[in-house]
Amino acid sequence: MKKLAVFAILATVAFVIQVAVVGGGGKWGRPDFLLILVVLWGWERGWKEGLLVGFAIGLINDIFFSPLLGLNAFSLSLIGYLSGEIRERVYQGNVVLLLVTMGVCSLLDGFTLSLLSFLFRLSSLVIGRLTYLVLLTALYNCGLAFLIFLARSLWRGKVY
Repeated sequence: MKKLAVFAILATVAFVIQVAVVGGGGKWGRPDFLLILVVLWGWERGWKEGLLVGFAIGLINDIFFSPLLGLNAFSLSLIGYLSGEIRERVYQGNVVLLLVTMGVCSLLDGFTLSLLSFLFRLSSLVIGRLTYLVLLTALYNCGLAFLIFLARSLWRGKVY
C-alpha cells in the first residue's frame, strides 16, 4: 500500500511538472518526466513493476495527450520492462549504466512512438527532425536522471 501511495505521488508530481512547466517543448525538444519516472521505477523495482508502471503512466499519457489509446502505454511498458531487465542483469549502483539505460530508453521511446504514429497515419515520418528532437530529449533525460541519482545517493548517504 505504501508503494502504491509513493507511486501515485511521484506520478502526479511528474505529470504536473510535465504539463505545467515543460509544456509542448518546441524546436529544442523537452525532457520527459514521465519517461524518467518509468525508467527509474523499473531500475529500482525490477521488470514486473517497471512493466506495470510503464503501462499505467502510458495509459494516463494516452488519455490526456494522444489521439489513439495505447501508443504511449505500449511504448512505456516496453521501456519499463527494458529498464527493469537491465537492472536485474547488471550492477545497479553504476551511474554510467543508468545514464546509458536512460539514453537508450529515451531513444527507443521516441522512435517507437514515431514509428507507431507513422503506421497509424497520425504523422509523417521525417527522419532528420525526428532524430534531432529524440537526441535532445535523450540528453535532457540523461541529465535529469543524473541529478536524481546524485540526489538519491546523497539522501541515502552513499556517494559513488
